[in-house]
Amino acid sequence: MPAIPAAAAAAAAAPPPSFSASAPLSSDTGYTRLDWNASGDVVVEQARKADLSDARTIYEGPNHALFLSGLGGGTYYFSLRDETGARSAPLKLTVSHQSLTQALFLTAIGFLVFIATVAVIFRGARDDQ
Repeated sequence: MPAIPAAAAAAAAAPPPSFSASAPLSSDTGYTRLDWNASGDVVVEQARKADLSDARTIYEGPNHALFLSGLGGGTYYFSLRDETGARSAPLKLTVSHQSLTQALFLTAIGFLVFIATVAVIFRGARDDQ
């Protein structure tokens, strides 16, 4: 029986890569951080379809985390693949940005606080004279 090279034996014994999060992720900002456990280099793939048929590589290397930003609304699926071809279970991310109404409401409140602060400063400066 032929001997198995040490590197191949170590790779075969290593568990497949896996994401640290066990539940689906959600974001209302369009950014998130993916963390994973792997014994070597990994390829991180991103897809819009649950079956990963449209997956594209977004990272390849030795890190154990990746920060993603600029994601539009919708559902994304991520998977990990190590150098042996072992693949992780897909991780689902749902991005639901805050509504425009809420953003405008918060902007209006910020503007009112700004105007009130300026008024207090000018009133205090006027009273000092």
